[in-house]
Amino acid sequence: MPDIGNHVRRALLPGLLLLGWCFLSHSAAAEDSYLLALTWQPGFCANATHAAFAECKSAAKDKARLVLHGLWPDWDVNGDGKRNADDDFCILNRKEIMALDSGNWLKLPPVQLSEASSSDLKGAMPGIAAGLERHEWWKHGTCSELTAEDYFATAIVLMRQVERGALARLLVDHAGGKLERRELLEAFAQDFGKDATRALVLDCTKNGGDTALTEIRLRLKRSAITQGLTAESLAIPAKPARGDCAADVLVEGWPD
Repeated sequence: MPDIGNHVRRALLPGLLLLGWCFLSHSAAAEDSYLLALTWQPGFCANATHAAFAECKSAAKDKARLVLHGLWPDWDVNGDGKRNADDDFCILNRKEIMALDSGNWLKLPPVQLSEASSSDLKGAMPGIAAGLERHEWWKHGTCSELTAEDYFATAIVLMRQVERGALARLLVDHAGGKLERRELLEAFAQDFGKDATRALVLDCTKNGGDTALTEIRLRLKRSAITQGLTAESLAIPAKPARGDCAADVLVEGWPD
């Protein structure tokens, strides 16, 4: 009798090898990481919809700067083999909190932080006026493997380290003007090396005929998230996300 099992194994082997190769390739290209999102505040507030926000009305009295948006886990949190919205809101009363999150964020349960942490966060994240810290904690922080104290403290430390870097200084010095996208990447590379620019995403929005910077995002290794911002802690993908900034980038400043 013919060895049916052997024929089946030979028929299945190429497909299994291909499946394994795809899995390994995906794993290599999608390292477990966090995304640190920092908003360029004048660019955010230049949007007519945002201009009336409390954070934008008060921010115009301050200097142009990057502010904390969030720290987002990017891995298969729930173990279903996918990276999607099901990996957000890692709490028992998930549906209830998600329903609240879709409306006024100030109706979400407050985040339990020490007085010192609350004060630090207020300085780093003006969006707390609209409950942004509640949204960020319940949606992302609860999936981060960190306590609320450590989650926001880590994000603030990373933001302060970005502020001291060449990229942030370049933005502050050129607020109200234009820079080439290339210059922004070169400033980041000055601190962390050429390859590190693949871990950086520049997000822009249309402003007339220009693209105006609204946010920068840095990808950091999941395993090194509490080790600070260094060339070694950046999660550098094989293929970078392009972002949506054109060759020339408008760096909004506060109106006179």
